[in-house]
Amino acid sequence: MHSRYVKHGSFWTCPNDNNHSVTFKTVLRHRGVLKSAIRRVMKDGLGTNLWRDPWIDRRSLLDIRGAPTHQEDRRGLTCSRIIRNGEWRPDSYRYTEELVGSIMPTVIDPTLPADRWIWEPTDTSSGTGEFQFRSCYNLIRRTFLLSSDYEFVWCKGLARKMQLCVYKLLLGRLLTRDRLSSFGVPVPDPKCVLCGLEPESIKHIFFECTLAWQIWSKQSRVLGVCASGNCIGDIITVIRDSRGRGHDWFQTARVRLAASVWHVWRERNRRIFEGLVTPPVGILHNIEFDVNAMET
Repeated sequence: MHSRYVKHGSFWTCPNDNNHSVTFKTVLRHRGVLKSAIRRVMKDGLGTNLWRDPWIDRRSLLDIRGAPTHQEDRRGLTCSRIIRNGEWRPDSYRYTEELVGSIMPTVIDPTLPADRWIWEPTDTSSGTGEFQFRSCYNLIRRTFLLSSDYEFVWCKGLARKMQLCVYKLLLGRLLTRDRLSSFGVPVPDPKCVLCGLEPESIKHIFFECTLAWQIWSKQSRVLGVCASGNCIGDIITVIRDSRGRGHDWFQTARVRLAASVWHVWRERNRRIFEGLVTPPVGILHNIEFDVNAMET
Protein backbone atom coordinates (compact mmCIF):
# COMPACT_ATOMS: atom_id res chain seq x y z
CA MET A 1 0.00 0.00 0.00
CA HIS A 2 2.79 2.43 0.86
CA SER A 3 4.91 1.71 -2.21
CA ARG A 4 2.03 1.94 -4.69
CA TYR A 5 -0.49 4.36 -3.20
CA VAL A 6 0.79 6.31 -0.19
CA LYS A 7 4.34 6.52 -1.58
CA HIS A 8 5.85 6.25 1.90
CA GLY A 9 4.11 9.46 2.94
CA SER A 10 0.97 9.81 5.04
CA PHE A 11 -2.38 8.19 4.38
CA TRP A 12 -4.11 11.35 5.59
CA THR A 13 -2.43 13.62 3.02
CA CYS A 14 -2.06 11.14 0.14
CA PRO A 15 -3.31 12.87 -3.06
CA ASN A 16 -6.04 11.24 -5.13
CA ASP A 17 -4.43 10.02 -8.35
CA ASN A 18 -6.08 8.88 -11.57
CA ASN A 19 -3.94 5.73 -11.46
CA HIS A 20 -5.44 4.66 -8.13
CA SER A 21 -7.95 1.84 -8.07
CA VAL A 22 -11.64 2.67 -7.69
CA THR A 23 -11.58 1.10 -4.23
CA PHE A 24 -8.68 3.22 -3.01
CA LYS A 25 -10.21 6.40 -4.46
CA THR A 26 -13.36 5.64 -2.48
CA VAL A 27 -11.33 5.13 0.70
CA LEU A 28 -9.59 8.48 0.22
CA ARG A 29 -12.91 10.25 -0.30
CA HIS A 30 -14.03 9.08 3.14
CA ARG A 31 -10.98 10.07 5.16
CA GLY A 32 -12.97 12.88 6.73
CA VAL A 33 -15.60 10.41 7.92
CA LEU A 34 -12.92 8.18 9.43
CA LYS A 35 -11.30 11.13 11.20
CA SER A 36 -14.57 11.83 12.96
CA ALA A 37 -14.49 8.38 14.54
CA ILE A 38 -10.89 8.03 15.72
CA ARG A 39 -8.69 9.62 18.32
CA ARG A 40 -5.09 9.14 19.33
CA VAL A 41 -3.78 7.81 22.62
CA MET A 42 -0.06 8.51 23.11
CA LYS A 43 2.66 6.63 24.83
CA ASP A 44 5.62 8.84 23.88
CA GLY A 45 4.53 10.42 20.57
CA LEU A 46 7.17 8.58 18.55
CA GLY A 47 4.56 6.79 16.42
CA THR A 48 2.48 9.87 15.59
CA ASN A 49 3.34 12.34 12.84
CA LEU A 50 3.17 15.81 14.33
CA TRP A 51 1.85 17.52 11.21
CA ARG A 52 -0.13 14.93 9.29
CA ASP A 53 -1.84 12.54 11.70
CA PRO A 54 -5.23 13.71 13.06
CA TRP A 55 -4.30 13.73 16.74
CA ILE A 56 -5.49 17.23 17.81
CA ASP A 57 -9.16 16.76 18.59
CA ARG A 58 -9.39 14.44 15.53
CA ARG A 59 -7.67 17.00 13.31
CA SER A 60 -4.09 17.28 12.12
CA LEU A 61 -1.80 20.24 12.57
CA LEU A 62 -1.97 20.66 8.79
CA ASP A 63 -5.77 20.94 9.05
CA ILE A 64 -5.45 23.66 11.66
CA ARG A 65 -2.36 25.61 10.58
CA GLY A 66 -1.91 24.80 6.91
CA ALA A 67 1.44 23.79 5.43
CA PRO A 68 4.51 24.39 7.62
CA THR A 69 6.80 27.25 6.74
CA HIS A 70 10.20 25.66 7.21
CA GLN A 71 11.46 22.73 5.18
CA GLU A 72 12.47 20.75 8.26
CA ASP A 73 8.86 20.80 9.48
CA ARG A 74 7.87 18.61 6.53
CA ARG A 75 10.27 15.81 7.32
CA GLY A 76 8.57 13.45 9.70
CA LEU A 77 8.49 15.32 12.99
CA THR A 78 6.63 13.26 15.59
CA CYS A 79 4.62 14.28 18.64
CA SER A 80 7.58 13.33 20.82
CA ARG A 81 8.76 16.86 19.96
CA ILE A 82 6.21 18.29 22.41
CA ILE A 83 6.19 15.55 25.09
CA ARG A 84 8.53 15.72 28.05
CA ASN A 85 8.62 13.15 30.88
CA GLY A 86 5.22 11.76 29.93
CA GLU A 87 3.52 15.17 29.83
CA TRP A 88 2.48 17.55 27.08
CA ARG A 89 4.74 20.54 26.46
CA PRO A 90 3.06 22.32 23.51
CA ASP A 91 4.95 25.50 24.36
CA SER A 92 8.16 23.78 23.26
CA TYR A 93 7.18 24.07 19.60
CA ARG A 94 6.08 27.39 18.16
CA TYR A 95 3.31 25.94 15.98
CA THR A 96 1.54 24.28 18.90
CA GLU A 97 1.99 26.67 21.80
CA GLU A 98 -1.37 28.38 21.16
CA LEU A 99 -3.19 25.00 20.89
CA VAL A 100 -2.83 24.08 24.55
CA GLY A 101 -6.57 23.75 25.11
CA SER A 102 -6.93 21.30 22.20
CA ILE A 103 -3.79 19.28 22.85
CA MET A 104 -4.01 18.68 26.60
CA PRO A 105 -7.14 16.40 26.45
CA THR A 106 -5.21 13.95 24.24
CA VAL A 107 -4.40 11.04 26.53
CA ILE A 108 -0.81 10.07 27.30
CA ASP A 109 -0.60 6.52 28.63
CA PRO A 110 2.99 5.38 29.40
CA THR A 111 1.78 1.80 29.96
CA LEU A 112 0.97 1.33 26.27
CA PRO A 113 3.45 -0.54 24.08
CA ALA A 114 3.21 2.28 21.51
CA ASP A 115 1.00 5.13 20.32
CA ARG A 116 -2.35 3.78 19.14
CA TRP A 117 -5.61 4.74 17.49
CA ILE A 118 -8.89 4.48 19.36
CA TRP A 119 -12.01 3.74 17.32
CA GLU A 120 -14.70 5.86 18.91
CA PRO A 121 -17.60 6.91 16.63
CA THR A 122 -20.38 8.78 18.37
CA ASP A 123 -22.84 5.88 18.02
CA THR A 124 -20.50 3.17 19.33
CA SER A 125 -21.86 0.97 22.06
CA SER A 126 -18.85 -1.23 22.81
CA GLY A 127 -16.59 1.39 24.37
CA THR A 128 -13.56 -0.87 23.80
CA GLY A 129 -11.84 1.41 21.32
CA GLU A 130 -11.34 -1.51 18.94
CA PHE A 131 -12.25 -1.11 15.28
CA GLN A 132 -15.54 -2.73 14.24
CA PHE A 133 -16.57 -3.32 10.63
CA ARG A 134 -20.25 -2.98 11.47
CA SER A 135 -19.71 0.38 13.13
CA CYS A 136 -17.58 1.64 10.23
CA TYR A 137 -20.14 0.47 7.68
CA ASN A 138 -22.96 2.25 9.50
CA LEU A 139 -20.87 5.39 9.82
CA ILE A 140 -20.05 5.59 6.09
CA ARG A 141 -23.48 4.44 5.00
CA ARG A 142 -25.03 7.55 6.54
CA THR A 143 -22.94 9.74 4.21
CA PHE A 144 -24.74 8.39 1.12
CA LEU A 145 -28.03 10.22 0.71
CA LEU A 146 -29.70 7.91 -1.78
CA SER A 147 -32.65 9.28 -3.67
CA SER A 148 -35.97 7.48 -3.61
CA ASP A 149 -35.21 6.26 -7.15
CA TYR A 150 -32.32 4.14 -5.87
CA GLU A 151 -34.40 2.83 -2.98
CA PHE A 152 -37.00 1.88 -5.57
CA VAL A 153 -34.45 -0.30 -7.37
CA TRP A 154 -32.79 -1.98 -4.38
CA CYS A 155 -35.63 -4.09 -3.07
CA LYS A 156 -36.32 -7.73 -2.38
CA GLY A 157 -37.77 -9.83 -5.15
CA LEU A 158 -35.70 -8.47 -8.05
CA ALA A 159 -32.96 -10.48 -9.73
CA ARG A 160 -29.59 -8.95 -8.91
CA LYS A 161 -28.51 -8.70 -12.56
CA MET A 162 -31.65 -6.67 -13.30
CA GLN A 163 -31.13 -4.43 -10.29
CA LEU A 164 -27.59 -3.68 -11.41
CA CYS A 165 -28.74 -2.92 -14.95
CA VAL A 166 -31.42 -0.46 -13.76
CA TYR A 167 -28.94 1.05 -11.28
CA LYS A 168 -26.43 1.70 -14.08
CA LEU A 169 -29.23 3.16 -16.17
CA LEU A 170 -30.09 5.56 -13.35
CA LEU A 171 -26.44 6.61 -13.16
CA GLY A 172 -26.16 6.90 -16.96
CA ARG A 173 -23.26 4.44 -16.91
CA LEU A 174 -24.36 1.82 -19.44
CA LEU A 175 -21.76 1.60 -22.22
CA THR A 176 -23.78 2.69 -25.23
CA ARG A 177 -22.05 3.53 -28.49
CA ASP A 178 -22.14 7.28 -27.95
CA ARG A 179 -20.39 6.88 -24.57
CA LEU A 180 -17.80 4.51 -26.03
CA SER A 181 -17.04 7.07 -28.73
CA SER A 182 -16.60 9.77 -26.08
CA PHE A 183 -14.00 7.52 -24.40
CA GLY A 184 -12.06 7.25 -27.67
CA VAL A 185 -13.17 3.67 -28.38
CA PRO A 186 -13.56 3.07 -32.14
CA VAL A 187 -17.24 2.45 -33.02
CA PRO A 188 -17.73 1.33 -36.65
CA ASP A 189 -21.44 2.16 -36.70
CA PRO A 190 -22.91 4.65 -34.20
CA LYS A 191 -26.51 3.76 -35.02
CA CYS A 192 -28.82 1.83 -32.70
CA VAL A 193 -28.54 -1.89 -33.38
CA LEU A 194 -32.18 -2.41 -32.39
CA CYS A 195 -33.76 -0.14 -34.99
CA GLY A 196 -30.91 1.15 -37.14
CA LEU A 197 -32.55 4.58 -37.38
CA GLU A 198 -30.85 6.86 -34.85
CA PRO A 199 -27.45 7.10 -33.10
CA GLU A 200 -27.30 4.81 -30.10
CA SER A 201 -27.61 6.52 -26.72
CA ILE A 202 -29.16 5.60 -23.41
CA LYS A 203 -32.13 7.83 -24.05
CA HIS A 204 -32.70 6.42 -27.53
CA ILE A 205 -32.36 2.71 -26.67
CA PHE A 206 -34.67 2.75 -23.67
CA PHE A 207 -37.14 5.53 -24.45
CA GLU A 208 -37.17 6.42 -28.16
CA CYS A 209 -36.32 3.23 -30.06
CA THR A 210 -39.26 1.45 -31.75
CA LEU A 211 -38.47 -1.71 -29.77
CA ALA A 212 -38.54 0.16 -26.45
CA TRP A 213 -41.83 1.81 -27.47
CA GLN A 214 -43.43 -1.61 -28.03
CA ILE A 215 -42.22 -2.91 -24.67
CA TRP A 216 -43.36 0.14 -22.68
CA SER A 217 -46.73 0.11 -24.49
CA LYS A 218 -47.24 -3.50 -23.42
CA GLN A 219 -46.29 -2.76 -19.80
CA SER A 220 -48.58 0.29 -19.76
CA ARG A 221 -51.55 -1.85 -20.79
CA VAL A 222 -50.79 -4.56 -18.24
CA LEU A 223 -50.24 -2.12 -15.35
CA GLY A 224 -52.96 0.31 -16.33
CA VAL A 225 -50.63 3.33 -16.21
CA CYS A 226 -48.60 5.31 -18.73
CA ALA A 227 -45.25 3.55 -18.24
CA SER A 228 -43.25 5.81 -20.55
CA GLY A 229 -41.16 8.94 -20.38
CA ASN A 230 -37.84 10.51 -21.35
CA CYS A 231 -35.81 8.83 -18.62
CA ILE A 232 -36.06 5.96 -16.17
CA GLY A 233 -36.84 8.40 -13.37
CA ASP A 234 -40.07 9.43 -15.15
CA ILE A 235 -41.32 5.84 -15.21
CA ILE A 236 -40.35 5.26 -11.57
CA THR A 237 -42.28 8.40 -10.61
CA VAL A 238 -45.40 7.19 -12.44
CA ILE A 239 -45.25 3.83 -10.66
CA ARG A 240 -44.55 5.36 -7.27
CA ASP A 241 -47.44 7.83 -7.65
CA SER A 242 -49.75 4.86 -8.34
CA ARG A 243 -48.69 2.74 -5.37
CA GLY A 244 -52.09 3.34 -3.80
CA ARG A 245 -53.25 0.40 -5.90
CA GLY A 246 -51.73 -1.90 -3.31
CA HIS A 247 -48.48 -3.56 -2.31
CA ASP A 248 -48.84 -6.46 -4.75
CA TRP A 249 -49.41 -4.12 -7.70
CA PHE A 250 -46.48 -1.94 -6.67
CA GLN A 251 -44.13 -4.91 -6.40
CA THR A 252 -45.29 -6.25 -9.77
CA ALA A 253 -44.68 -2.85 -11.36
CA ARG A 254 -41.13 -2.75 -10.00
CA VAL A 255 -40.46 -6.25 -11.30
CA ARG A 256 -41.85 -5.39 -14.75
CA LEU A 257 -39.76 -2.25 -14.94
CA ALA A 258 -36.54 -4.08 -14.08
CA ALA A 259 -37.28 -6.99 -16.41
CA SER A 260 -38.11 -4.65 -19.30
CA VAL A 261 -34.88 -2.66 -18.90
CA TRP A 262 -32.83 -5.82 -18.57
CA HIS A 263 -34.25 -7.51 -21.68
CA VAL A 264 -33.85 -4.41 -23.86
CA TRP A 265 -30.18 -4.19 -22.86
CA ARG A 266 -29.72 -7.96 -23.20
CA GLU A 267 -31.19 -7.92 -26.71
CA ARG A 268 -28.89 -5.07 -27.68
CA ASN A 269 -25.84 -7.01 -26.48
CA ARG A 270 -26.95 -10.28 -28.11
CA ARG A 271 -27.30 -8.59 -31.47
CA ILE A 272 -23.86 -6.97 -31.22
CA PHE A 273 -21.81 -9.78 -29.69
CA GLU A 274 -23.64 -12.93 -30.77
CA GLY A 275 -25.38 -11.89 -33.97
CA LEU A 276 -28.69 -13.21 -32.60
CA VAL A 277 -31.99 -11.40 -33.15
CA THR A 278 -35.12 -11.97 -31.07
CA PRO A 279 -38.35 -10.46 -32.46
CA PRO A 280 -40.30 -8.09 -30.19
CA VAL A 281 -42.90 -10.78 -29.44
CA GLY A 282 -40.13 -13.06 -28.21
CA ILE A 283 -38.65 -10.34 -25.98
CA LEU A 284 -42.09 -9.66 -24.48
CA HIS A 285 -42.49 -13.40 -23.85
CA ASN A 286 -39.11 -13.49 -22.05
CA ILE A 287 -40.12 -10.51 -19.92
CA GLU A 288 -43.37 -12.25 -18.89
CA PHE A 289 -41.45 -15.43 -18.08
CA ASP A 290 -39.04 -13.58 -15.78
CA VAL A 291 -41.84 -11.56 -14.15
CA ASN A 292 -43.73 -14.74 -13.33
CA ALA A 293 -40.57 -16.39 -12.03
CA MET A 294 -39.70 -13.50 -9.71
CA GLU A 295 -43.26 -13.21 -8.39
CA THR A 296 -43.53 -16.88 -7.40
